[in-house]
Amino acid sequence: MRKSKFINGTIFILSLICLIISYKLFWNLGIYVDESNTSPDVVLGGEFWLYMNWLRLVISALICILSGINLFRYEK
Repeated sequence: MRKSKFINGTIFILSLICLIISYKLFWNLGIYVDESNTSPDVVLGGEFWLYMNWLRLVISALICILSGINLFRYEK
């Protein structure tokens, strides 16, 4: 039981770190796009990659939420 909590805690912390890094990269992209008067499509190489960037943020958030629920749920 302790080993399981340790593994779940590690997964939660790593997924939270990945979410924060992805969010910060997306934030910096927005700042760059605003200052250089361009669009995220141009910077990322097309509309497809912009959607993939959004998808990465959503998937990272889902993994973080699900691993947090798994870590903090009550077990009998």
